[in-house]
Amino acid sequence: MTDLLDLFTTDILMPHNMGGDDLAFAAAAIFFAGALRAYAGFGFALAGVPLLAATAGPAAAVPMILALEILSGLQMLPKVHRDADWKSIWLILPTAILAAPLGVYLLAVLSADTLRILIALTLLSAVALMASGLKLPGRLPVPATLSIGGVSGLLAGSTAMAGPPVLLYFLGRGDTPATARASMFMYFSLTGATTLLVGVASGVVALSTMLLTLVLAPALFLSNIAGHALFHVMGDKHYRPIALSLLTVIAFVTLWRALI
Repeated sequence: MTDLLDLFTTDILMPHNMGGDDLAFAAAAIFFAGALRAYAGFGFALAGVPLLAATAGPAAAVPMILALEILSGLQMLPKVHRDADWKSIWLILPTAILAAPLGVYLLAVLSADTLRILIALTLLSAVALMASGLKLPGRLPVPATLSIGGVSGLLAGSTAMAGPPVLLYFLGRGDTPATARASMFMYFSLTGATTLLVGVASGVVALSTMLLTLVLAPALFLSNIAGHALFHVMGDKHYRPIALSLLTVIAFVTLWRALI
């Protein structure tokens, strides 16, 4: 038992300068972000990356969130795949995949504080877009739709936050809450899988980071169950103002930490 504990501390926690309290905070962060995503269809990376970056650092938080998005997508697939707008997903996904490697490159070359600033500004942009109530036409020109995927992929690779342009795309078209939620859930799972593969193949993602992800995965599984149940109890009546308020607080705290 002692040997296993030493191995856990040396090979998983120490590479990320984490202790037991940090691990507990990371698990709580994943549970919160996972429940938000399972309830609303978005917010996992938006909430999870800044919170995880506070303990494991941005360079580890990004691939961890991407890996957890894959696991989350697999767990929730039977519940949401029927409601998703797959035609729209397959339209924006290719350009997102093409842009993701450039985002992974930025993850490798930018400093931790620069990444924190980028994460905070991305998060604030997403909140502003969602709060604006901007409505999009049901069908956008093809170049505009493709550019949404490209910007999303760039953000996915560098910050794990593929959300802002996609949130505007699905929430701004007037889709039903069930359709928008399911479409975003599946899109983020697919982009997360693709971006993580690029990171692993390029050597940017460390083995210790993936092991830490597996240790924290049970918090994600529990959050998916809780968030999905909450959605069917409450629907979409209250999640938007609550989510926007929480994400705004997280963004400003992340920005403050990077600047100070």
